[in-house]
Amino acid sequence: MRGLTKLLVVLIVSGALVGCASRSSTALTAAQRAALHIKTLQDAGLRYYWRCDDLAKFRLMSGGESIARTYVIDENFYCLTSMNRLIAIDAARGTLQWSKWVHVAKPGAAVFDPVHVNGITIPRTTPTRKEVLQPRSDPTRGVKPYDIVIISTRTHALVIDRKTGDEIRNIKFNFGASATAGVCSDGRLLFVPDSRGWYNAILLHEMIHSWTLSVEGAIKVAPVYIADKVIVASEDGQIQVANTYEARKKVWTRQIDAGIEAPILATENHLLVPCVDRRLHAFDPSTGQRLWEPFDCKKALTNAPQISDVSVFQYARGGDFHALGLVSGKLRWTSSDARKVLAAMDNNVYLQDNRNRILLVDEILGDVKNTIQMPRGDLLAANTSAPAIYGATRNGKLYCIRRLAAGHITAEMLRKK
Repeated sequence: MRGLTKLLVVLIVSGALVGCASRSSTALTAAQRAALHIKTLQDAGLRYYWRCDDLAKFRLMSGGESIARTYVIDENFYCLTSMNRLIAIDAARGTLQWSKWVHVAKPGAAVFDPVHVNGITIPRTTPTRKEVLQPRSDPTRGVKPYDIVIISTRTHALVIDRKTGDEIRNIKFNFGASATAGVCSDGRLLFVPDSRGWYNAILLHEMIHSWTLSVEGAIKVAPVYIADKVIVASEDGQIQVANTYEARKKVWTRQIDAGIEAPILATENHLLVPCVDRRLHAFDPSTGQRLWEPFDCKKALTNAPQISDVSVFQYARGGDFHALGLVSGKLRWTSSDARKVLAAMDNNVYLQDNRNRILLVDEILGDVKNTIQMPRGDLLAANTSAPAIYGATRNGKLYCIRRLAAGHITAEMLRKK
């Protein structure tokens, strides 16, 4: 009997030791995986430039809150959470700038993508009704220019100081319909599309309606502002460009044979319009003239195009990712796995694929030089302007990845020219 008892003790102790060893092995494997990931980045010529755990430090991610969307815009890296909190991170240094509830959004309500406006001169204080109706002088006189971010819902737009996170304006839409997409602004007017196929110009300072124009069909994508022009596209295929300084003055209108339900992209020299008939159109934003023949992507286009200094990138959902020459509109290469551009640096593009891998690809030839597996749940931000890759875990750990040989990032490097 004593022998049997000893045997049982030995078996129990042995089992405990095996369990401990197994747990140590699992922990070691996790550490090894982390080290292997860093080594994989280094082999691809990349490294973590900064990591930010400030969201947990300041208890911003609690009560089931998680990161839902990420954006790289100029000098800021933004995270929008599942509870409609907008968090701004300094994209150059990885430090928390500010966080703000989008308090005008009800739980579960749509919150549209944020947009930047630089150098506005509206007073920071909201004018009284008397000051709006009987202005004594130019309200912008003596106001030092500052930069803002605007985030909107179907009923309101919040105007926020980009540096401090202070709310400058809370603009309620009083034009008789709800907004159908995000907004844009020239720093004086806010342009809001509505469910009637109209787009409304609202004075930012006074927060009153200024003028309205309409297009054929509903507007499902945000208007775009570029060089004193607001550009609007409808689901009936109409593109309309209006002058922002002359009320209701149309610069040009163009009708194409397909609906527009994906975000349009505009620079001073290019207007890119993806359509549900599979074609990507390119126009001169000043004249409306075609820059090149529409390119057939073989599948309906519901994702935004992206642009680098020399290329246009377009993913066709359910089909391929296409890289075109910016000047010619001719196909350079396709990828069946790629989904969006994360960075464009040194004649290479870094693409996110359908397995959340980073593909290092020659921008002109399309040759895949390296592949880096990122954690499956990480949110990688679309980006072609900043010389870095930005990402976030769902629970609020943020990071920036750069080339090994790259120097320091500055805010000036991140601002779009």
